[in-house]
Amino acid sequence: MGTEIRIASKGIIETLRERIAELEDLESQGGGTSDTHEELVDLHEFLGNLCKISLERTGRTIQ
Repeated sequence: MGTEIRIASKGIIETLRERIAELEDLESQGGGTSDTHEELVDLHEFLGNLCKISLERTGRTIQ
């Protein structure tokens, strides 16, 4: 089950990274709005939290 969680998490993380890249490109081209910026900040925060949780769980299964 641990492998399944890591694979699912990797998919979620990659999807978030792709969305962040899209929004950053939009903002760099001047097409961003306050909503775009707010979503970007929220996604960065969520991705950070998700990576932290994933690393904590991975550390528990390795030890």
